[in-house]
Amino acid sequence: MIIAIVASILGFGLLIFFHELGHFIMAKKIGVKVEKFSLGYGPELLGFTKGETRYLISAFPLGGYVKVAGENSQPGRGERWELNSRSPGERMLVYFFGPLFNFILASLLFTVVFIIGVPTFDFQSTVIGRVTDGYPAQEAGLMAGDEIKTINGEKVRSWIEVQERVRRESNRPITIRVLRQGKEIEFQILPKWDEEIKTKIIGISPQEVIKKFSIFESIKEGFVQTGVLTCAILKGLFLIVFGKAKLDVAGPIGIFQMLGMQAQQGMSSLLYFIGFISVNLAILNLFPIPILDGGVILLLVIEAIRHKPIPERGRQILEQIGLVLLIGLMIFATFKDMLRIR
Repeated sequence: MIIAIVASILGFGLLIFFHELGHFIMAKKIGVKVEKFSLGYGPELLGFTKGETRYLISAFPLGGYVKVAGENSQPGRGERWELNSRSPGERMLVYFFGPLFNFILASLLFTVVFIIGVPTFDFQSTVIGRVTDGYPAQEAGLMAGDEIKTINGEKVRSWIEVQERVRRESNRPITIRVLRQGKEIEFQILPKWDEEIKTKIIGISPQEVIKKFSIFESIKEGFVQTGVLTCAILKGLFLIVFGKAKLDVAGPIGIFQMLGMQAQQGMSSLLYFIGFISVNLAILNLFPIPILDGGVILLLVIEAIRHKPIPERGRQILEQIGLVLLIGLMIFATFKDMLRIR
């Protein structure tokens, strides 16, 4: 329980810290003064000043924050080292690098997962890894660890052959001979039609093996996984917008719960889930909602097109609308979390 709580806090903190690190690096790169860069929130525990920046560790390790000079001043005014005195393009980069670093964090975490090794089904073997409750195989007496030798008298050498033999049978029982603890045993099993996948099954799956990748393969697969997840999330959002899927979101409570559960499953599961949340956080922050990075970038695009800043009053109204939308989403997500807990 304690490990799950600590993992949840550190995981959530890592997501926010890496996001703020992106803002920090780009602000420094374009010559904007960063007054503070904190690991955590709240009162300062430890800290030192280097150059113009105060680096500190704060009391609550839930992420971090960056205090940039001139972030809240009137655009186009102020000193050269203040953020809002810089061009719209430069400011866009500062805001974009937060979500970008969440994508990078996800890719790095996925890379580590592939180096550690990922569970995958062993389709070259005929050993049963899992027997599903309530399906014909379980009712007949098949068990995990049984090695399938023949189906209806024909030898099977891979899991693909096992699947093919089961699928091609008509509405009659099949004879499966397995090797269990050095003894061969026969079972009569009637395959069941599965409406979802449109084929006959008996309720067994192959054993899992850990597949490891080289460092270079892991780096490649890590970035590919980030791309695949990004496309899947965007597709899901598209379906929600057009009413083809239901909105189902998790709030802070739900995320903390899931982080704790993944921590109990092992390091690979925890790292993968943090990477998954990091991709979601990156996409969320790129939403064109004022107060989020994506909303600020949208306003900067408008400013660049108009060749002048958006009026202060108009910007404040848009930010207030964005804040209301964000609070509404958080309340909805937290309410859903509470229903799940009940």
